[in-house]
Amino acid sequence: MFNFFRTKQDKDSINNAVCEKLSFCDNIPLELIDKINPSETLKTRIEIIRWVLSFVFCLITIVLFCRVKIFSDSVTDKNISENSFYRPDIVDRNGELITTNFPMLDLFVEPKHVVDAERSAKALVKILPKLKYEDVIAKMKSKKNFVYIMRQITPTEQEKIWLIGEPGFGFKKNEGRVYPQNTLFTHILGNVDIDNKGISGIEKWIDENKLTESKNPIELSVDVYIQDAIRQNLVKAMEEYGAKSASGIVMDVKTGEILGLVSLPDFQNNDYRQTLSNSIYNNHATLDVYEVGSIMKIFNTALAIENDYPKDKIFDVSKLFKIGNYQVKDSHPKKWLLNMMEGFIYSSNIVMANIAMEIGVEKQKEFFKKLNMLKKINFELPERGQTIYPKDWNETVGASIGYGYAMSPTMLHVISAVNAIVNDGMYVEPTLIKKDKDSLLKSVQVISPQTSDAMRKLMRLVITDGTGYMAKMKDIKVGGKTGTSYKIINGAYDNSKTRTFFVSIFPVENPKYTMFIMLDEANNNGCNSSACTAVPVSANIIKEITSILNLDLRL
Repeated sequence: MFNFFRTKQDKDSINNAVCEKLSFCDNIPLELIDKINPSETLKTRIEIIRWVLSFVFCLITIVLFCRVKIFSDSVTDKNISENSFYRPDIVDRNGELITTNFPMLDLFVEPKHVVDAERSAKALVKILPKLKYEDVIAKMKSKKNFVYIMRQITPTEQEKIWLIGEPGFGFKKNEGRVYPQNTLFTHILGNVDIDNKGISGIEKWIDENKLTESKNPIELSVDVYIQDAIRQNLVKAMEEYGAKSASGIVMDVKTGEILGLVSLPDFQNNDYRQTLSNSIYNNHATLDVYEVGSIMKIFNTALAIENDYPKDKIFDVSKLFKIGNYQVKDSHPKKWLLNMMEGFIYSSNIVMANIAMEIGVEKQKEFFKKLNMLKKINFELPERGQTIYPKDWNETVGASIGYGYAMSPTMLHVISAVNAIVNDGMYVEPTLIKKDKDSLLKSVQVISPQTSDAMRKLMRLVITDGTGYMAKMKDIKVGGKTGTSYKIINGAYDNSKTRTFFVSIFPVENPKYTMFIMLDEANNNGCNSSACTAVPVSANIIKEITSILNLDLRL
């Protein structure tokens, strides 16, 4: 044993000092005092304390282990269903991560093990502000074996909850979806529910096609940079023009692949409860239907060319054209005679209504069937709208459809049909899944290559000589068609409220991409037509994405 005293003199001096403090020292034998060693006493006490603390620590560890074992055993498969922890990553066509999984925890309580409900509930709502004290207390005092308090909390939140020290709280491992691109792909991706099951968008498509356990990422056809260019320009347009909503689609003409699809307003993908109950968050590009105005003149003119309608027939557009009790007039009236081609370029309602009536409703109806305009499109997103049109498709309806009313398709219907019109007449189904170079495309010939060539030339003239003049750009050859439709307010058309559309193709002589843009109630310094709202927005997007697509549009 180590001796605290270096010499006998040190020991005697300490003994004397002790005796001075003790009045009864004289009665204690000196031999006993000599045996008193302060170092040994102190070390003995420390040793005792150390062993006591070690025993207490071990006891606590054993108790906690037993508590966790009992706690775990009490949570059976009957009480808590196993969540589907795994879902595949989702990436864009270039491998950019769009969606992935993140470890999460579900917080629950076993009421029979709760020690202090009030104190624990107060502490918990400070850590998880979304919770309400009254709801937490009710769950902690429930007569059930266990109750979920909150699903999908983070590990950081778990650490704070542990410090509350409430033995009734427990955690179950889970996984949640995270979205590195924030709201950029909101309507494409859709939502998963609290149990990580897809309930909308591509997430639902993954479940429906039993791909939840796929070890390979889901490769979408979209491009993150094209998507961003569309979204940023639509956001800017909504701010500048005061539009209520906006949407846009960019599509590969040959493959049907969607390179970008945006619908605004958008939302956080994990905020599924709000989006399910509010139609403002609908996918305006694929679910909502619209009368698209003069965009329909593309189909009316293609139908006329397919049926050898005389190109040199002249129409007097200075006079109103009567359909039933309604008189048709032109938004851009001309005081001279127009033929069919000029009627398309200058977007004459009168010319198009006349042509539609002369061709007849049977041919018109059959033509739209071939373009898949009258049924839901085969597409990955479950949010797909059905074209609305009158059951009594009479001559008046046919004339109205000819210049842009009486039929309400989705934007996806329209862009897919326009694709066929400019793609040598070949209809290709749209898709959000990246196509392999060697994959066989499902395509159907709907019009002749000659008609398709004629329509491409007419759509170019709309830009150079017609209503799409604001999309005329240096060194970039674009074709297109404008569309403006009045909205129905309280059962009647309101000329002050419009939806504006613009469909464009580029490069026009050999189109590789089609784009369709919509703005709801946009107003550019008093102008609420497509020419001064949807057209300039489209031009800006085209300028941005041509470099991304690495295209020489001067061809």
